[in-house]
Amino acid sequence: MSRSCPRRPPLNQYFLGAVAIILLCSFGLGAAALSGYYQTYENSALGLSRLLAFRTVLDASLRASNERGPTNAALGRNLVGDSARAGGLELARQATDAAIARLESSSELAEPLGALKQQLRRTRADVDTLLDRPWPERDPASVEQAINGMFAAYDLAQPLAGAAMTSMITHGSDRTGQAINARMIGELRDYSGRLGSYIVIAIAQGHPMTPEQKAAFFATKGRVLQLWQLLQQQIAVNGSPKVLEALRDTERGFMQDGLLLIETARNRLEQGDIGLTTPGFTQAVVPTFAPIERLRAAYLDMTTRELEGRRDAAERALAFAAAATVITLAIELLLLLAGQRLLFSPLLQAREEVMRLADGQIEQAVATPFLRGEMRSLFDALVTLREKLIERDRLDADRSRLEQQLRRQADTDGLTGVLNRGALERLVPHLAKTAEPTGLILLDLDHFKSVNDRHGHTAGDAVLRSAAQRLRAALREEDVLARFGGEEFAILVTARSGEPLATIATRLRQVIEAEPFDLPGGQMIALTASLGTATATAHAEMWLALLKAADAALYEAKTLGRNRVVASGGG
Repeated sequence: MSRSCPRRPPLNQYFLGAVAIILLCSFGLGAAALSGYYQTYENSALGLSRLLAFRTVLDASLRASNERGPTNAALGRNLVGDSARAGGLELARQATDAAIARLESSSELAEPLGALKQQLRRTRADVDTLLDRPWPERDPASVEQAINGMFAAYDLAQPLAGAAMTSMITHGSDRTGQAINARMIGELRDYSGRLGSYIVIAIAQGHPMTPEQKAAFFATKGRVLQLWQLLQQQIAVNGSPKVLEALRDTERGFMQDGLLLIETARNRLEQGDIGLTTPGFTQAVVPTFAPIERLRAAYLDMTTRELEGRRDAAERALAFAAAATVITLAIELLLLLAGQRLLFSPLLQAREEVMRLADGQIEQAVATPFLRGEMRSLFDALVTLREKLIERDRLDADRSRLEQQLRRQADTDGLTGVLNRGALERLVPHLAKTAEPTGLILLDLDHFKSVNDRHGHTAGDAVLRSAAQRLRAALREEDVLARFGGEEFAILVTARSGEPLATIATRLRQVIEAEPFDLPGGQMIALTASLGTATATAHAEMWLALLKAADAALYEAKTLGRNRVVASGGG
């Protein structure tokens, strides 16, 4: 009687099962590789989208700036009512409104957009009120107010650009530098237009610029020259031929001809020439701004094309990777059917590599045994995946460093390099948690306004930087120095100093008075400082008490003749 053995599944079933498992693992590898390509494509498309959104914001800012030209011309013509608004001014307003309307779908821009629209309504109402009067009855002061209102409209458009740029940084765009350059070109256009507007104000008032107007004019001109220098350095390095051509046109059309036209008009006004008219000057100067606008458009077009090319390349790479994955799986199936012993082991090894990479173990290189054909492509895909993961970690680290840098910049005064007032006030609650008394010194540079008035804001900035360096050198490392605003500095000193607060304040007064300050033009100027001190014990309202007491002492020091230290009892 024969003994029957239990039937075992055919070997083919084991093999088919192994094939199925291996194919699944291979599919997982392909999906991981495709995920990297898809992420690259998605990031490229998102970067392009953010750039286009940023460009839309810049267009709105430019339209708000460009509306000043027709406004200036209308205010200088002897036309009244709808006749004065017809033509250029009405078209400019419509263009501005259309550009703003394209931003209204963005919820993150709602608040700054509302402020911009409100300012435009107020300013246009002021302009319309003037245009409803005959030209001889238009008050020059009201004309100046209306033009300043247009300045404010452009300034209120800048938070929109800031929000759009923040969105680009948040979403990891690598085109932040180009966005900054495009924004600077827009600022160059606006500040150039402001120079012309200052001339229009003076023409409307029928006399040379007042000292305040002249100071604003030269400050604006300095900003124009600074922006132009920065743009030349940035754009000339990597600009396309069309951008470089627009850069040269801007140099000839505005930086030479336009500025010459503006300076000539200012000199004529200084010499008492009242033959200038607002429409005539506006008609002559506005065309010189056109090259700047063409430069901005060419630069943004170049950046857009670069991002479009990157997106299209990523799309092609994704399609290629998908096709390669499908082909690899098909060939792999044929190879498995032909010789499982030659391929089964490498696939298991590949699976282990995938699991290691999935666990984040990317330090060790992907093992690549001696293989040919599609199996080699499989391990190459693993190498690519590892490189993508390494690149992702690097980008995360770069983003973290950038965020830390931005936080540091938010706490630092951009001119002097010491802490700003916000950083100082955020530090006080930490001191309030200790049991030690805290001293506050408020230091104000005496008659600092005369430095700006006589020597210019550049000289004033140099004095502030030098003053901050002197004060920092005269303090201990643990003492906190901050620029409190304008020419005023604040110093926090803890009781651990062991040195009376009045002694420290006297030393600071002496280092300011000790030697004159060097000015950029080779001149020197002597300054003194008035100081107020106060001390308070640690409590919740310590800062308010310190600030109030020290400010009162500083006021008393100024009242008593400046260049002295006055101590207060504090709070």
